[in-house]
Amino acid sequence: MFWEVGTRINVELLRNERAEYGKRIVATLSSLLVENYGKTFDITNLRRMMRFAERFKDPEIVATLSPQLGGPTLWNFCH
Repeated sequence: MFWEVGTRINVELLRNERAEYGKRIVATLSSLLVENYGKTFDITNLRRMMRFAERFKDPEIVATLSPQLGGPTLWNFCH
């Protein structure tokens, strides 16, 4: 799930660009998500999700590693 969140922010909101406005977008998004879903989506965690998605671009790798790390597979959250 965190990979999916990071990917969507990077691709759909920021369009894989880093700019000053991107910082404001992430901060605003974080505020909205924390309000609706809790502290898991604070700005620090969103930035970690974004970095995770940047480093592991292939969803096959993430889906393969997820069960080995004790978490649910990515696909459970995507569908």
